[in-house]
Amino acid sequence: MPRALQEAIIARNHGLGPLFALAEHSGTDRDLQYRLLADPDWRIRLAVVARMPLTDEDLAGLLSDAADPSPDALMTTEEILGELDFAVRHDARLQAVAVRHPDPRIRVHALNVPEYLPLLAADAVDTVRLAAERRIAEHQRIMQPADLPPTHTHGFWSVLQRPLSRALIDQVMSDEQALYFVGTNPSTPADVVEALTRHPSAEVRRRLAERAELSDEQLLRLAADPDAGVRTRVSVHPGLTEEQRAAIDIDLTTMPEDGHYGPARKCPQPHPPRHGDERPPSLDDARRWAPSVNPLLRRRAARNGELPHPLTDDPDLGVRVLTALHHPAAPPDLLLRCFLEHTGCGRDQLAAHPLFPVAGLARFADDGDPAVRRLVARDPQAGPQVIARLLGDPDKGVRREMASCPRLPEAQILALLDDGELAEHAAANPSLPIERIYQP
Repeated sequence: MPRALQEAIIARNHGLGPLFALAEHSGTDRDLQYRLLADPDWRIRLAVVARMPLTDEDLAGLLSDAADPSPDALMTTEEILGELDFAVRHDARLQAVAVRHPDPRIRVHALNVPEYLPLLAADAVDTVRLAAERRIAEHQRIMQPADLPPTHTHGFWSVLQRPLSRALIDQVMSDEQALYFVGTNPSTPADVVEALTRHPSAEVRRRLAERAELSDEQLLRLAADPDAGVRTRVSVHPGLTEEQRAAIDIDLTTMPEDGHYGPARKCPQPHPPRHGDERPPSLDDARRWAPSVNPLLRRRAARNGELPHPLTDDPDLGVRVLTALHHPAAPPDLLLRCFLEHTGCGRDQLAAHPLFPVAGLARFADDGDPAVRRLVARDPQAGPQVIARLLGDPDKGVRREMASCPRLPEAQILALLDDGELAEHAAANPSLPIERIYQP
């Protein structure tokens, strides 16, 4: 989108729609993103936040503004903070900034992170300190049967991740979904853990394989489990040696958390709700896992963009895709190769990477994959004849992409403004004369 058009959208302020489109546009200039980041409408701000890298100072400023929203704001402080956390994809830095924020109302927001509770319990402000102390006490309270909601709601799963009484554990032993959390709960007694290693449900044994405290005998039992999913889950356990990992027969498609970056996999849906977070591993962990014989550990390592030697040539597609997604200096040829080979989650993120190549993409005009044909519109050398031909592509997404391609001749762009299907995309074409944008 040309700079002049971006500035015109902000200056003319035709309402939420155009500003929202600009906030979501990947090509919006950085300084204009910052202008949108100060927009009085938090919906615009949040749209920008989700698409631009933010410094700690940026996060601190957003938190300060969230503490005192304007009287006509459509969201409360709590709603803004929740949406902000979601917009930054639960970036741990947001809570790290919040816990040291000068405004005590913002520091209280960090109560949701257990690791910050000791710091908040020593806070100089009574309201923060007392809130942290209450949260700590509640986290330490042993859950009894009366604490468990009767149905499988968020509160039900939350209780099962707290310290559990034996009475509560006994109550849910016949509830297979409840055992999803009981199996990994540190308060679950050893005899229950031992029983769960032999539970008839493979899903229960899979989840148990993630438990930190497993004996050598239990690890080897699970490593030889008849279910491939159990064997695969336990194969990443820190209690195993690399030699033991190499001997386990694993199936990467059984690991929804890490396996959905393999070919032709759909994004997993959690059942019951997933636990933990999606933060990249520490650099120390990434360095330790990068040379592992286990591709799942290498996939985890690839999520750290600071890994000194990115796993760009790994034999596992999932490792290469995650390297391309998370490494800021991912080689352009890796990004393109991963886009061509990988058809699951994260494909759009690959194409949105700032180093994704554009030269030579016109050669894919006849590719059998519509997503690959759409790349043709990015090629600065793609001829107008090729673009025009793809306007008749059988795939709607390809037709729309070509309608917004700046190499489409102006006369054709203007003609498409009367096309019911493609008018909207032609109107967003950067080569559309700016004077036509404001014609009634």
